[in-house]
Amino acid sequence: MSRGRTVHRSIAAGLGATVLALGLTLGAAASSQAADDTTAPAENLPGVPAPGSPDSEWEAWAAHERADAEATDWAADAAARGCTLKDVTISEEVDADYNRAMGAPADLATHRVDLLERCASPTDVAARSTTSGVTTLSLPAGDRCASTSGPGTMCLSRSSGRIYASWQYRGSGSVTGFVRVYRVSSGVSGCPTGTTWLTGPSSTWSSGDTRTISKARTSAGGYSAHIWKKVLVGHTDWGGACASL
Repeated sequence: MSRGRTVHRSIAAGLGATVLALGLTLGAAASSQAADDTTAPAENLPGVPAPGSPDSEWEAWAAHERADAEATDWAADAAARGCTLKDVTISEEVDADYNRAMGAPADLATHRVDLLERCASPTDVAARSTTSGVTTLSLPAGDRCASTSGPGTMCLSRSSGRIYASWQYRGSGSVTGFVRVYRVSSGVSGCPTGTTWLTGPSSTWSSGDTRTISKARTSAGGYSAHIWKKVLVGHTDWGGACASL
């Protein structure tokens, strides 16, 4: 399958175009709280091809999802969450983890959306339920935000057929790292990591920045989003948010 173009739009007068890295960041330390989760494909949602479907069906589905993303008014999407959009990048990629999770061909080209926003509220998702340091016997259902050990807030949500993972940085200076989303059992306690579902680009946050990664939601269940901060050697897990979406 051929890989297509990257669609890039820059929002706000006077803002230089921010080019977000497309390569996956490697070398993240393994979490000691890895979730007990299967790597077998989950049951896909209606509209998503079933595992083992012909390549042509997967290609048509992926093209439709990408066209929807390119037609989306991302400035309005940000405004609905109490934010001002500064930059959006729509990247076509071959993501082995994402493809494996839905039983798609290994070389299927899909898309990822990366957003840079400035948000007035303490979190990037307005009017969401929040958790902070809470341990439960099962994941809460619906959109969820949580404070991280680093100075910031992670939010995990779903909207319009997509899953969003956002981290807002509230410290001083800047910090570099990436956001990773995992599939986890809906019955886990706390907010562990699990089977990798989506990895965002290596990015730098300035104080007050919110960076969001988004991908088409293909199955229901437990998800975990964590911020991995770059350190001298590798990355360290700064915590995250979990929800059943």
